[in-house]
Amino acid sequence: GLRARMAQTHNPGLYLGSGLGIASGWLSGDPLLYTTLGTTGVAVGWAALGMRPGPWRWLPGQGEPWEWVTRSSRRGYRRRVRRMRRRLGLDHAYGPAVGSDGLLVPTIGIADGWRHREDRAALVRAAKADAYRKRSATLRAIWAKGLPDWERGWWRRYSPTEMALRAGPLAAIPASSYIDVPWWARLLVASTAATWGARMWALPDSATPAAAEHPDGIDWYLARWAEWIACDQGPLPASKLTDVRLDEDRLTAIIVSTTARPALGVGQDAVSIAFEVPPRAVNIYRPDDMPASRAKLTVKLRNRTGELDMNDLSAVWEEYSPYHGSELYDAEETEFGRRFKLLMPRRGSSVADVQPLAIAQALDMDGEDAVSHLHLRVIDARRVEVNEMSVNPLQDGVPLDPQALVMDDQGYITVGKDIYGEPARWRLMIPNEGKFGLTGQQGMSAVHSFSSGTTGSGKSSLEETLLIAQMINGIVGWLADGKYGAGFASWTHELDWMVKSHYGAMLMGQAAVDLGKFRFSTQMKMQWQDADGYVMDGRSFFVPGEPFAPMQVTWDEFNEMVMDPLKDHVNPLLASGSNLGRQTRGAGIGARIYVQIPNLDSIGTNKHANAIRDMLQSGNIAMFRNARADIDVMSLGSRTPKFRLEPIPETFPNGSGTGGLGYIADGADQYTQSRMMFHPNPVRVARELPRPTLTQAEADAIAGMSPAGIAYLRRDEYRHMDAGEEEKFLRDLVKQEDAKRGKNTTIIDLAPAPATPGGTDLVLDDEDEDLDALVPPSRSELVWHAVDRGARRNGEIAKVTALKPPNVAGATKRLERLGKLTKIDRDWHTVEPIDA
Repeated sequence: GLRARMAQTHNPGLYLGSGLGIASGWLSGDPLLYTTLGTTGVAVGWAALGMRPGPWRWLPGQGEPWEWVTRSSRRGYRRRVRRMRRRLGLDHAYGPAVGSDGLLVPTIGIADGWRHREDRAALVRAAKADAYRKRSATLRAIWAKGLPDWERGWWRRYSPTEMALRAGPLAAIPASSYIDVPWWARLLVASTAATWGARMWALPDSATPAAAEHPDGIDWYLARWAEWIACDQGPLPASKLTDVRLDEDRLTAIIVSTTARPALGVGQDAVSIAFEVPPRAVNIYRPDDMPASRAKLTVKLRNRTGELDMNDLSAVWEEYSPYHGSELYDAEETEFGRRFKLLMPRRGSSVADVQPLAIAQALDMDGEDAVSHLHLRVIDARRVEVNEMSVNPLQDGVPLDPQALVMDDQGYITVGKDIYGEPARWRLMIPNEGKFGLTGQQGMSAVHSFSSGTTGSGKSSLEETLLIAQMINGIVGWLADGKYGAGFASWTHELDWMVKSHYGAMLMGQAAVDLGKFRFSTQMKMQWQDADGYVMDGRSFFVPGEPFAPMQVTWDEFNEMVMDPLKDHVNPLLASGSNLGRQTRGAGIGARIYVQIPNLDSIGTNKHANAIRDMLQSGNIAMFRNARADIDVMSLGSRTPKFRLEPIPETFPNGSGTGGLGYIADGADQYTQSRMMFHPNPVRVARELPRPTLTQAEADAIAGMSPAGIAYLRRDEYRHMDAGEEEKFLRDLVKQEDAKRGKNTTIIDLAPAPATPGGTDLVLDDEDEDLDALVPPSRSELVWHAVDRGARRNGEIAKVTALKPPNVAGATKRLERLGKLTKIDRDWHTVEPIDA
């Protein structure tokens, strides 16, 4: 507006420049000659000063003379260092003297005691450093008082081109009067002079810290990165910086790793040494949507370290925060460490961007495992609570409390304690609001569950606690032990049904599916009432105890059960698990699956495996000790953790084991570190509780539907057997039942696959099996079917197809080119049928 334009005229440079242009246009003769020579001399002197930094730089550039004294005079400093080293290296001992009797006489000088001190060099260097620091502080104080605005600009060396553009018009404007030009050209020169004067008066603009610290700007940082980080012996060889930007006093860039090492492999200390900044001024983190080969780098270049109170977390966060506009508040000391809250800006960063690694780097927390001591909890859309716990309150363990395992009206039980001292809850049932049985009992649906973790991480302890909780709350428990009975050996006679073989796990899943069908057919004939007391016919939901008990089917080590897609039990097992996930919650039957590999893609890629993945993302999720890389590729979809979970170590700082320590989801994407209840002999507790079982009507119904029901009825006959004996017993039982039932009944097809001419056990879906003997399947067909059945890498495909690795590599590339296969994270997946 007009007022803003008027404000721009309050610039002395505008008046000086326009005055010089107008005066030059009217002057002639000797006055013009003297003016031209004078302005040319001033321009030359100004350009010389601009290209040769020194204490005079306050005139054109509002520089920092104290930095020039301490940093710029490097040549003289190196000369003094060499002279000091030569003096320190001299032998100051006196030459031997010979007495009158011909013997050596020792000579002792006054300064010998000082010159022969072993720490003399360190003392001299310390004294010199103190002298330079005092001199720099004195100069800084003097110039800060003499020039209050000296901090607006940054000290740097101007290039000849830049100084020609700055000082050149000062000589060219008077010289233009020697040329005979029309009057409008004189006005143009005066206007140019006014614009130039206004611009020069405002210079220099606040430059970037790179220009202040190093004359070469961004190039200096790129060179330092190549010299210190990306060299052959550096922390991240062959890496590079991209999208480098200098904004005010901050450098931001993207770290790109060109090797197999992750971008986060470079440490905070290495970058601080390379860029000559404090460690806490460096932040290196990787957002969840960024691949492992990249990471974000933020460096605070201008630091007020000497003016900050490092115990004031709010001030330190304001200085070094990687999230621009965020605020740290409510910092307080707790029993286990520090606690504070972060308020994120309305725009630019969200609570999902906050990472423990960035917080630990900004606050310069002690210890290599400082990140594992930070626990983040979302308060609302903009606030995050951060708890730093140097002592983990869960290291003493959580004893088993049977009273806490009683289910509340919302279907929750307490399975442990979280890091904040709150109960760690697990949901067994979900109420159906407004739907009741005729007795007034609340309608409830079953809940599916998923847990992952390595051996010894505490999965079995959680399952034993849940088995006790099921007995307390009248829930039928079926368990398939993927460790061939070794994982739950003491529970063999305490559960309603337990199998040890993978074949038995398949039968258990089929029996659960049949049970769900029977319950649905029964519930359809029953009545129910709504919240207002109206009675309705046809019940589509489950009511505990009317007339059936809730049930949980558990598969432990599920990934081991379905690892080999060529075994005859795999597809029926996946189909039964898929059916449970999609249909049986309304029949009160839930599924619980434990895996050692958290990546759910390991269970397969067909339609049944996809349904199981969706099922496992809908209910309880617990993750125990895993590697970071495993956590990042869990394939949990919308249930992917909001904050990147830190790997759990094998032991606590006090040396005790971390078994039972894991992360429990809250129903969304917030995962909280918790310790599960533990009892040294949980079976002793279970023996004092009633064992829920199916009703006789249910048992008879599933026995008439498939051989899996017969396996349930005769479960007591093979409880004492090991996994191999049990599988043999069950296979013979299925053969006998199939023979009795005839052709018009449901038969579980477990016939062994015919061998192909290439030596493989693959079964191709050809209508005419005799054709294979005349026309063997091609390599592409063998490879495609191997991938469709779960083989993911070329080595696995070569193993199951008996083809040579080069042939497999050629076939996969050909199928990818034809659109039949696709590669995702180095794993092959089918896209469309090979005969499409």
